[in-house]
Amino acid sequence: METRNEVDIATAGLPHPAATVPRPKAVVCMTNHERPDCARINMEIVRLNYPEPWPIVHSCSDVTYEPHMEDVLVRCQPRTIIYGALNLLQQSCRAAVEVYNPQYLIHVEADTWVFDQGIIKRYIDLLDRHPEAYLAASTWSTDQRPQWRRLRHPFAKVKLGVAKVLNAFGNDFGIKRKQTLSTQFFIARNDPRFFKMLDAIQPTIENTLEYDFYQAFVKEFGKKAVLGITEREPVHPDNRHWCPKLTLHAQHWPEQLPRPADIPADGTPRPGVTGQYDIPGKKEVLAAHGFQHIGPAMRKLLESTDTSYYNPKAKRY
Repeated sequence: METRNEVDIATAGLPHPAATVPRPKAVVCMTNHERPDCARINMEIVRLNYPEPWPIVHSCSDVTYEPHMEDVLVRCQPRTIIYGALNLLQQSCRAAVEVYNPQYLIHVEADTWVFDQGIIKRYIDLLDRHPEAYLAASTWSTDQRPQWRRLRHPFAKVKLGVAKVLNAFGNDFGIKRKQTLSTQFFIARNDPRFFKMLDAIQPTIENTLEYDFYQAFVKEFGKKAVLGITEREPVHPDNRHWCPKLTLHAQHWPEQLPRPADIPADGTPRPGVTGQYDIPGKKEVLAAHGFQHIGPAMRKLLESTDTSYYNPKAKRY
């Protein structure tokens, strides 16, 4: 974890330390690197449209970002993608505990919007009823069967046949990367061992942070401590960018992408934008949902005819 002099914590008029603040049930821990427009809209979803108020702690490594609706802003130094993502996660959760000491930490990346607070509260209620569980999360799994269908190769056809038989008996043959935990969205019980686990993670370049997070968590808490967010399983390819069952939207594009003429409708991937041609973009899902309270960042996206302003420095993939 970074030393404190490398991190700037700014509270939006809030008392400090945590002892003077009423303990909330949950705090939203938002992390952001070069996706400021997504972060602002995410805050407006939480602050203006969630029926139950939850404080927002926002850790950000974008040096140009100006505060919006977060209660606590944690400014972090930019780092490479895996180390940077882990650091933002560590800092947001740590600051949430230092300022609020909530029962639960809800981590969302800036571009990961969950429209329905009730879904999150349902998983918090499940964690309340299962004290042996310390985390609600999906895996970062991948369904290989769509790719096998596209290959049109004899060996792929054999694997599809085996999968059909085994799947009928409840076996999930064809799903890989099950020993992972999504860091994009999870709910964690506030426990000192959680921070011991987070601080001990050493990212490995050959793996993903989701793999390293799983290994560290299971080592500290055991497999039974994970409460699966099953609506999103498997995550890839169909539930990665949006998951209607969770009202979760993690698209990287502000508007729906028109399918290029050279991309077949069977889903053959195009480098850089895999899986995003046939789903609505951020603007479309906002318009379709029809939030009662529209914040300035929402309004800007909904009313813009040119969305090139949106997260201009972020990768779109």
